Order: sequence, then C-alpha cells, then structure tokens
Amino acid sequence: MATKGRYTETQIPVKIIHSNLDQEIIEVTEDKMRLVLNDHLKNIEQRKEWIAPLGLLIAIVTTFATSNFKDAFLSAKTWEAIFIISGLFSVSWLIKALKALFNSSTVDDIVAQIKNTKER
Repeated sequence: MATKGRYTETQIPVKIIHSNLDQEIIEVTEDKMRLVLNDHLKNIEQRKEWIAPLGLLIAIVTTFATSNFKDAFLSAKTWEAIFIISGLFSVSWLIKALKALFNSSTVDDIVAQIKNTKER
C-alpha cells in the first residue's frame, strides 16, 4: 500500500510510504519450544565436531611422515599399523563430522519445526 505523505518544516519530506505489515503469529507451548531449541543447540555443537578429527589426523599424518618406528613395548610394524588404523579412523570421523556440518539446520528450518511444517 503506498500513500502520499505530509511533512512539517522540521521534517524531511516523505513522498511515498510503502507498507509491509503482514504478520504471521505462531502459538507454541513452552515444552515444544524447549525441545526445538535443545535440538538446535545440539546442532550448533555438532558444527564444531570437525575440529577434533582434523587435528588428530594432522598429528597422525605428521608423525607418520616424520618418524621411524622402533621397537618399544611393541614391534615397529605394530606401531606403524596402529598409526595407519588411527589415521583411517580419523578420516572416517572427519567425513562424518563434515556431513553433519553441511546438513545443519538454518533459522528457516527451526521456524518450520516450531510451526509443525517440518519433521525433526
């Protein structure tokens, strides 16, 4: 809706006013809001989970690249196998964490969940 405005000597002249006042009201119970917000907090925490596996992978790759494994408590080949298995575990953990990062919910998803238009 556009209307022509008026002004006094101390105001800036307003030529046209555009109204965009359509509102949508959402009624929600406290327990529903708590559930949705707790899910969102878990989602936010999952967004940072990639840091730990990446740090571990960097440490394992650096150790593997710069070390000569020696017999200490276990044989050198056993130590090498432990680092290879740990590296593979870190890679799979990192992939899982990155998938969670890219599939995280947006504000629109949260609003849709509050409005019961999206499944959890």
